[in-house]
Amino acid sequence: MADESKWNPVWKKCQQTWKDKFPDFEYRMWTDEDLENIIKTKYEWFYETYKAYDVNIKRIDVARYFILHEHGGIYADMDYECINNFWDQLDKNKVSIASFENALMVSPKHDTIWLNVFAKLKSRMNKHTIDATGPVLIHEVKNEYPGSIDELPDSDYKSQGGKYAIHHGTGSWITTDGPKATDANFSILR
Repeated sequence: MADESKWNPVWKKCQQTWKDKFPDFEYRMWTDEDLENIIKTKYEWFYETYKAYDVNIKRIDVARYFILHEHGGIYADMDYECINNFWDQLDKNKVSIASFENALMVSPKHDTIWLNVFAKLKSRMNKHTIDATGPVLIHEVKNEYPGSIDELPDSDYKSQGGKYAIHHGTGSWITTDGPKATDANFSILR
């Protein structure tokens, strides 16, 4: 389990909101070892690329996509607060992403859109994180495959006063002295 002494104070509060609002879902925290293991055992073909990334946040970003492909469910960063259960508001047959970031994503298990994301990863390895593995990558795939990804509106899923969720944006991944990025990863599996 992640070292909670290194957590931003808002994370524990945020995490409890997901447990409270989605009581019938499985809550799962992912460690560095868990992330490496899912790539090594389920997506062996990508393991060499995964290990070759120059910064850990790139491994964290791609692991999110592989987790959603393998398990489906909801992925949210630790600084995302759940205001209300929104499961019944979603198209269960489609990937949904808040603002085309990768901080809040929902996916059916084995959705094929992730295969399109995976196909782009190796050629983008040396780009900046945002372009290589982050939101720019997701936005490009969404534009190349219209209708494949639903955008969850900022007013409901990101901004202060959101009806379903609020992203507090603690940005631990951009600091060098903060907790490791994997201290900020969890998913809720259906």
